[in-house]
Amino acid sequence: MALPKSSERAGLVDEPLRLVHHHPGYLRIKAGAFIQPADDSRAVAVAAARAAAEAAPGFRSWSHNQKTGSVVVEYDSRAIEADDLLKHIAKAAGFRGVEHATSGQMNRQELVSAFLDTVQGVNQIVSKLTGDRADLRELVPVALAATSVVSFALHEDRGRLPSWDGALYHSYRVFMQWHRPEVRTRERVARQEDERGGQGKKRGDAR
Repeated sequence: MALPKSSERAGLVDEPLRLVHHHPGYLRIKAGAFIQPADDSRAVAVAAARAAAEAAPGFRSWSHNQKTGSVVVEYDSRAIEADDLLKHIAKAAGFRGVEHATSGQMNRQELVSAFLDTVQGVNQIVSKLTGDRADLRELVPVALAATSVVSFALHEDRGRLPSWDGALYHSYRVFMQWHRPEVRTRERVARQEDERGGQGKKRGDAR
């Protein structure tokens, strides 16, 4: 699908637009011009880049971190190719083309962000495949629990499988860690019900 022509192009930015991470439907880009706009030229570049992204077919969302100069663009990969979208944004904002960052060029923060982006992307795929009934928060503990059962059944013939009690422990820990908000909510509700029950019993005894 053809991209719309930018009605106004921002002034030339003396840097390329960096692609930090990509998987279909998801782009993380970065630029010094995206860091907390300190002057009009940076503000214009940010506004032009966002307007270009929003005008592109299949655009879904724009998330800008002003402190790091990082932007996450979500889009429909069926409507536009990632390279076309990147070039469109870079041209509209006045960047000197697009640079694909390699692991050797990334700093620690960017590497961590790229790893988390990958995990998030896998999680979204798993969620879609299960019809939003489960994601990695459920499937990883289940896989560890299944490993525990197999290890217990094989016993000394388990080879490189972890011990059954170790796998079961990690299954429990991962599940509890990733479901901490839900667990705390249940615990709070249980305490409140116990307190109401205790108060009712005291009133009954007083009568």
